[in-house]
Amino acid sequence: MTPWGARFLPLCGSLLFLLQDHVSSGNIIAAVGTDVTLRCNYDAQKYGRLYGCWGRGAIPSRGCANEVIRSDGISVVSRQSERYLLMGDIVEGDVSLTIRQVEESDSGIYGCRVEIPGWFNDHKHEQKLTVVAVPPSPLKVEVKEVKERTVTVQWSPVFNGGRPITSYMVQLKNNQGSLRNKTHHHITVACRLASNCTLSSLPLSILEYCSSN
Repeated sequence: MTPWGARFLPLCGSLLFLLQDHVSSGNIIAAVGTDVTLRCNYDAQKYGRLYGCWGRGAIPSRGCANEVIRSDGISVVSRQSERYLLMGDIVEGDVSLTIRQVEESDSGIYGCRVEIPGWFNDHKHEQKLTVVAVPPSPLKVEVKEVKERTVTVQWSPVFNGGRPITSYMVQLKNNQGSLRNKTHHHITVACRLASNCTLSSLPLSILEYCSSN
């Protein structure tokens, strides 16, 4: 190898190292049906008003992958859906993405890119969004029928959080006796019906409690 070649290879390696981009990242977990804001800011006083975009997936070498919204530094110029908003002060460098009423299908990586003039100067930030279903507790639970060793309870259907509810856990318990000397009964049953459930083979004390309430 020539002396020039020996000097060139380390120099080339250093050059490639210096030209590598830096991408910051973060993680957000949100519940189905809520609004989520993915943060992205740049120094508008230093750089002025710049183009910025958000896309789904890792940030490519140019632009935004699967672009969902774009700004010209003053206002939004394009967006994939009305659910995607830039609600911050764009002129001041706040290009944070707000997604309205998130669904489980919104989960994934989102990338923000602000196009700063010059080689490899772009501001890039990736965030991983995980949307989870959180069904609320059933409402208006009431005892509908008390028979020999069985109780039927009923409740109002609820929002399923974007995912079908396969079963409910029904807990029936009562406390008997004095404050110092109580008898505890606690029963948990998995119910696969959407709005009612029958609990069978119950202790008599539970049945008496249900009848009186």
